[in-house]
Amino acid sequence: MTHPENPRRSRVLGATVLLAGALLLTGCGGSDDSDGDGSTQQGVASLQSDAPADKATASAAPSADDGRPQLRLDSSEEEKNHYWHIYATCLKEHGHKMIPVRGPDSIDDTDQSATAKAAVKACAGKLPLQPPEMDRSRNPHYDDDFRAYVKCLNRKGLKVTALPDNSGWTYNGNSTMTAAQQSQVDKSCTMEAFGGETQ
Repeated sequence: MTHPENPRRSRVLGATVLLAGALLLTGCGGSDDSDGDGSTQQGVASLQSDAPADKATASAAPSADDGRPQLRLDSSEEEKNHYWHIYATCLKEHGHKMIPVRGPDSIDDTDQSATAKAAVKACAGKLPLQPPEMDRSRNPHYDDDFRAYVKCLNRKGLKVTALPDNSGWTYNGNSTMTAAQQSQVDKSCTMEAFGGETQ
């Protein structure tokens, strides 16, 4: 799951992957942000940072992240769905194409039109920030945590292989788990692996 500046990309998944946001948004056409919580439609899950790379700079001057909702590892599904719904609704109201057959908040990530790019820009302040623990720039132990996360997924039966750069994972064969079971395993392993405090 890589939600490059747009959290709900269809290839997005990862620790925020199956964590609700992924269930709402399948992708966003722009590159002005990224799920978190992610989606498994193309078999690739990825984690992405939305936070400023330099905390000192971020606190010294207004940042593009100011005012954006900050998700936590323990955010409830209802809370995550609430914020992703607000973001998706904003994109839709600004003319971004959606995929209604997948649900009212499913964003068409193939929409690369000027209208879609303008919508992503206009709605950037509503795009939820992923938990800081899952932000490589804010978590100095991100790579170790990610490896522990993938080991946990495999230990609990969701057979996956990490991408070389630890930005996500791919399925290692076909999963026999239901979506609900995968979501529970993902949430459990996210908390287990990323649950430590960041510095």
